[in-house]
Amino acid sequence: MSKYLYKQYVRLITKWPKDEFKSPERDLAVFLDNEIEKHFNTKPTRMDMGLCERRYQALEQISSNTTAKLYPHQYKSGVFGLNLQQLQEANTEENRRHFGLGREGLLKRIWKAVFPPKPTPRENASG
Repeated sequence: MSKYLYKQYVRLITKWPKDEFKSPERDLAVFLDNEIEKHFNTKPTRMDMGLCERRYQALEQISSNTTAKLYPHQYKSGVFGLNLQQLQEANTEENRRHFGLGREGLLKRIWKAVFPPKPTPRENASG
């Protein structure tokens, strides 16, 4: 059963569109591919097949735009009044760096300041 489900997931992810405006770290298709490989190619564990099937069906509905087809709309812009091209330009890696997005979050920086990471043995030898 899991081999069949794995093949279904792989077929679905190969159809998933790659986002040319995002780096691989931020691309949903790459993330989903990595998650599928991680869950199906690691040591065999007892997976809930019902849950896997429901997740597959949800991803299939997202991929095929089921809800958008059932409930069409006439909106041409998002919540900020920008059209699709403007949103894609605003969300490029260059603009995200410009706005300071992509850096570590504030809480993560505070955590590192309060609890600095322990140096690895390799860092101790070179220091």
